[in-house]
Amino acid sequence: MIDFNCSLPMNGTDASLHLFERVAYISVFTVASCFNITALYMFCHIKCWTDTHIYMINLLAADFLAIIFLPLRILEAFCPINPSVLCSFLLCTQFSNMYCSIFIITAISIHRFIAVRFPFLTKALAPKSRIIATTECIIIWVIVAVICACNYEDLLPEKLDKCYDRKLEEKLKTTFFLLLEILGYLIPVVIVIFCSTQTIYILVRSLRHVEGRDRVERKKIAAVITANMFTFIVCFTPVHIGILLQYLSDESGEYFVHAFLDVAEWIATTNCGLDSIGYYFLLKRVHKREHSSY
Repeated sequence: MIDFNCSLPMNGTDASLHLFERVAYISVFTVASCFNITALYMFCHIKCWTDTHIYMINLLAADFLAIIFLPLRILEAFCPINPSVLCSFLLCTQFSNMYCSIFIITAISIHRFIAVRFPFLTKALAPKSRIIATTECIIIWVIVAVICACNYEDLLPEKLDKCYDRKLEEKLKTTFFLLLEILGYLIPVVIVIFCSTQTIYILVRSLRHVEGRDRVERKKIAAVITANMFTFIVCFTPVHIGILLQYLSDESGEYFVHAFLDVAEWIATTNCGLDSIGYYFLLKRVHKREHSSY
């Protein structure tokens, strides 16, 4: 049973944040739901599944994991929910969505780079590509589940200020903090930037050897990869800066950290809608070119 505390007094900062969350999360829920349902509909009509589709359906599953529980985040903005086991579960799903998305997008970047940089290797591995993609996705889900299970005590109700907010004085365990910042963000962002820039470089360099429609297609693919890379950086960098600030700050910076992290978490949530645009509707064009010679 959900325990509400609608009579909780709010100061100016809290009132502004709750107003922002009401508008921002309702918008994300509406847009992301439409895009992801459309993507799911298109998946249902795919006759021949490829490794790219396997990555994408797992990314879609991670996004749905966040979208399903977004109404509770919206409800929290209107009427605060008292910390409970449900809140711990909601925080776990929030972490699971974000880091599954990060790892799957990283896997897509590596997969795309290998396809462009080593086309002959890609062709040689083609018969096993779906098995490889499935195995990678299973490993990602298992890793995220194990990390959440091993660090569940950091998300217990007694360590929460509100349903979606941890108490500032309750710091994350150092091991959990380092896992989130290094394994969960720094390593993936370096890989995504490296693989994306190298793929873009190879595509742009290849333009001198092609003309007509093929040239236009490669320009479009390079533009999509660039947009995907910047979307990844913009969506996931602020929230990890917020986690760092929360880990390092004291009570004097409570309101700033609280406000910054709330906005950063919303920015990260927008990735649920952007995934289906940037990776399904546009990235499928990349798959058509994966087995071409660059």
